[in-house]
Amino acid sequence: MKCMNHYCDADQIEKDDNFCYKCGDWTTKGYSYLKDKNNVAKIANGYVVKQDRRFTLLASISLLGFFLFFLLLILRGGDIFRPVYFIKRKVDNLLYGYNTAIINTNNIYNKKEVNSKEEAEEYIIHDLNKQYYKCSYSLETLKIADSLENKYDITNISLCDVPYKEAEKIANVIDKMYLLFPNIKGGLTNISITNASTKDEYIARFQPMFQFVNPKEDINSYNKVNKTQILLNSYYFLNDSIISKPIHDVVGKNFYVKDATFESTISHELGHYITFKAFLNSKNIDNIIFVTKDNEKLINDVLEEYDKGEFSKQIIIDALNNYNNLYNTNLDLNSFALTISEYAGIKNNKNELLADETIAEAIHDYYLHGNDSKLASLEIVKVINSKL
Repeated sequence: MKCMNHYCDADQIEKDDNFCYKCGDWTTKGYSYLKDKNNVAKIANGYVVKQDRRFTLLASISLLGFFLFFLLLILRGGDIFRPVYFIKRKVDNLLYGYNTAIINTNNIYNKKEVNSKEEAEEYIIHDLNKQYYKCSYSLETLKIADSLENKYDITNISLCDVPYKEAEKIANVIDKMYLLFPNIKGGLTNISITNASTKDEYIARFQPMFQFVNPKEDINSYNKVNKTQILLNSYYFLNDSIISKPIHDVVGKNFYVKDATFESTISHELGHYITFKAFLNSKNIDNIIFVTKDNEKLINDVLEEYDKGEFSKQIIIDALNNYNNLYNTNLDLNSFALTISEYAGIKNNKNELLADETIAEAIHDYYLHGNDSKLASLEIVKVINSKL
């Protein structure tokens, strides 16, 4: 049996083969079969090609390939997709014009069984851990995050793609804040790099409650899980060309307290958390992670009360009274707040002082300057410490 291709050197073509096993061209037998009008019906029904032993080999190799792929998937998990996400990250960065976060901090899970606070914490951990294969992590940065989690009872810290030196700066802020306020452990669930809705919407942000497990479900059927978290905007913390600039280039001079940096604003957000923690203490609540039908109303009522800002306002009033008595002055709330920074004196659309921002800036000041802080900051810190 010969191949119709004269340049093909196949030497052992079986007598019933229609195609050459080597080059794929017709054999003399196959060509004759095709030209025979009596075989038209058979050709139409697919009888032209004899199933070659090579097909079986190809199928076997394919099955072996799929088996090896799934074995790697089991052993390595999402790590085998790391090159894909590396390329995606580069494409996204080109499209946006700056380095963006690859992980999603807004995942929602519905119809999930959660039966204890421990299981709720596992959901918090799993939510971001399952995405870690997307990150370009250095081992040193991972160690920083793990150390902070363990030391301060923070459920999950995600510094995905944060350069090691920047991760060190972030860790230094967190370390110092928990040293200054040792009674705040246990309520914060997350510190995470994320993408803001607009690139410069915020530098860092405190979110007292983000319900991400069963938010749309009936509490009588499914328990719920909340995060209490601080989000770090990727636009700043993943881009050295931006974060290396003075912060007043972004917010203006004197907006934050003196000597503020991008990293020190994390202490401001931790200041919001500290106020929230003090408020929960006043209600004899340790955290709001696990929500059941027995405590949902209590948690919702507490959050509604917190949002009104009266707790924070009373702290400022107490601090102001102490300040006026101690220094024989007669400042009002607004003047008192503005001795700290412009941000400390910011108001809402009703021209009312945002006391929570005043407290956060006082704590920001205390983080940077300790006992050399503004006198108003020191009085606010004294009051807040009495409630922790």
